[in-house]
Amino acid sequence: MIELLRFECIKLIHRRRTFLSIGLMLVLVCLIFWGLKSEGINAFAFIFQSLDKNFEVQGNILNGYLTSFLILNTLWIHIPILITIVTGDLFSSELENGTIRILMTRPINRSRIALSKHFAAVVFVFFFIICYAIISIIPALVLFGKGDLLVAFNGLQIIEESQLPLRFLGAFAFAFLAMSTVAILSVTVSFFARKSLVSILITLGFIIISTLLQTLSASLFRGWEFFLITHHFSQWQLFFYTDIDYAAIANSTIWLFSFSIVCIVISIIRFKFLKITE
Repeated sequence: MIELLRFECIKLIHRRRTFLSIGLMLVLVCLIFWGLKSEGINAFAFIFQSLDKNFEVQGNILNGYLTSFLILNTLWIHIPILITIVTGDLFSSELENGTIRILMTRPINRSRIALSKHFAAVVFVFFFIICYAIISIIPALVLFGKGDLLVAFNGLQIIEESQLPLRFLGAFAFAFLAMSTVAILSVTVSFFARKSLVSILITLGFIIISTLLQTLSASLFRGWEFFLITHHFSQWQLFFYTDIDYAAIANSTIWLFSFSIVCIVISIIRFKFLKITE
């Protein structure tokens, strides 16, 4: 199993889209830095101007922590897309190119092959999130400095600077779990689609529809949001509430783990009965 995982990781390293995905993430983060550096102060002065009438605001509101918090919002759509373009064809590309037939000439259990695909996807997500966290926080602190975090969702949330490192650590750890679920979902879809592009598009369509339904959940689908995968993606925001809702985070963690396990089981069953000669 370890040898299979090592083999899959080597194949990922030699694929152009692996580094293209990381490169696009770097470009995306740099564009956010550029936008906030050039117009961020004026934009936030306008947004928070009402606070000046009721509060005495001191210090640097637009600091590195707020910048990193804004970058984390790319976890809604942008980062799942970049993950999917790498992991969405881990199996379908081999089926399309016929290389899976060569692999099956060796005495390897099909379940282990399926598991190695999923584990390789998770390994990729781990290194992707590490790069994402480093490029999101360190340059942000250098460019914008430190300070307390002031964000406005579900009221005004004010978090002291001393608490922020651990909260960001929790948020990025949860992001790893959420994006690993995306990767596992995309790999599972690739076991059903014989074309790489179809596999990627199906996964992206699933995420987009889930996002749309979550947007409408407040008015049309109230009570159903718990069943939407994107609802659980957004739970990283709970780490930036003044009082963290650990119960909600635990529920989403269990949901994402359970969803991932179901996907893995489905892909194993699919591969066991798949006729690769068709």
